[in-house]
Amino acid sequence: MTETTAEPNQNIYAAIDLGSNSFHMVIAREVHGQLQIIDKHKEMIRLRSGLDKKGYLTPQAFQNGIECLERFGQLIKNIPSHQVRAVGTNTLRNAKNSHEFLSQARQALGHSIQIIAGQEEARLIYLGVAHGLPQNDEQRLVMDIGGGSTEYIIGQNFTYSHLTSTEMGCVSITQKFFSKEDITEKRMNKAISACRQIIRPHLLKLTRLGWDCALGASGTIKAIGTILKDNDWSPSGITLDGMYQLRDAMIASDSLATSGIQGLKDERVPVLPGGLAILIATFEELKIDQMQVSSNALREGLIFDTLGRLFAEDVRETSVAAAQAWLKIDLQQANAIARTSEMLYKQAHNSWQLHDGDYSYEKLLNWAARLHEAGMALSYKRYRHHSAYLIENSELAGFTQEEKQMLSAMLLNHRGKFVPDVYDKFDAPHNNKLKYLTVLLRLAVRIHRGRETDIPDILLYIEDERSIRLQFENDWLPEHPLTQLDLDVEAGRLAAAGFELTYQ
Repeated sequence: MTETTAEPNQNIYAAIDLGSNSFHMVIAREVHGQLQIIDKHKEMIRLRSGLDKKGYLTPQAFQNGIECLERFGQLIKNIPSHQVRAVGTNTLRNAKNSHEFLSQARQALGHSIQIIAGQEEARLIYLGVAHGLPQNDEQRLVMDIGGGSTEYIIGQNFTYSHLTSTEMGCVSITQKFFSKEDITEKRMNKAISACRQIIRPHLLKLTRLGWDCALGASGTIKAIGTILKDNDWSPSGITLDGMYQLRDAMIASDSLATSGIQGLKDERVPVLPGGLAILIATFEELKIDQMQVSSNALREGLIFDTLGRLFAEDVRETSVAAAQAWLKIDLQQANAIARTSEMLYKQAHNSWQLHDGDYSYEKLLNWAARLHEAGMALSYKRYRHHSAYLIENSELAGFTQEEKQMLSAMLLNHRGKFVPDVYDKFDAPHNNKLKYLTVLLRLAVRIHRGRETDIPDILLYIEDERSIRLQFENDWLPEHPLTQLDLDVEAGRLAAAGFELTYQ
């Protein structure tokens, strides 16, 4: 009898956060549904400081980031790809050469890196923080100061009720108001005032929801909490009075680097003024009495989100269902097309190699089928264009920007003229595989044009990479002359895109 051995590292997960100030990685082991941290690594890359006046990452910042990811890659090279999540946040959302960076970054890390929107960043932060807290009925305000953005979330247990991402971070505010080494009262007041102005549009929503406790996550808030404690400026957690004492000590010093403030680490010196201004402004605007510091943040949220995708509920499924509801999509038609798309996919995925460690192409096809009529909520005329726009620009929890762009490209091409150029912005192999997925979606949409739900089995033959043959059972096709005509039209449309379609 041969003894079987478990696949190595099958319960090891890694999460990587390419932040505007620092790159973080956490590696954890899943044990009976709980995470056990087994390694952490952080490097202060200061990507946001590496943006030039035109919005491009400078060659030095670019290189520093790639070299860091090469080191990260060494730590995770033996972890299964579907158990690694890497995301980029504010600076990579905004940098004009982020696509070039991500292309090289994937090679350096050995895994794909997804850019996430501000609200998705906030959702993952809340998920990470919530998993580090006891379950109770408290309403929580969670705040996270990054290098280029600050997130605010209201939630209870693992459910959020409000997500906000603002365009201010410890690096960007420091650059704008504290470019000179000395910190003056005038500069600090200007910085706090500017931050209050950014927070104010969100004030009513946050205060209406209310909270029982406030929690802060990530490096800046942790650093401020440590400084206040080490200097006896706050007896428990972070308070406004304590931060005023830190502010006064910073103003009184000739240089923050030589201020001698207890608990202030050298790595935090270049960004602390901006971070403190944001936190003071938040306390003043939201009337916060005290804030506790969370040990968890975005990285932990990524791991828990990955576990959810693998073993429980994928939040993206919830987002698709919610979009179907608010866009009043015909669920019967959407589900019928999704089923036929799945039937075609199962026959095509081996020939077209529609599988990849970083993506589930089958899920992308399913979501596209369920959302393809989204644009009808606006108008039937040009609805495929409306569908593409709505899905790419909607806040869909769990989806990265690239995933929404992939869906958008498929929705744009699910009928009418096939425009293959829209796939050129995606890196290989996604650019070609998305074309194949779109062909399957187009066929399913054509077959269900009569909005029938009872479709017989269809045999799909991939005779070569660009040749497709459909065979309908039970003489179904001759009894559906409109479908025959539609397939004639579709054959012409696909021929213009380099595919050959035949059927019987």
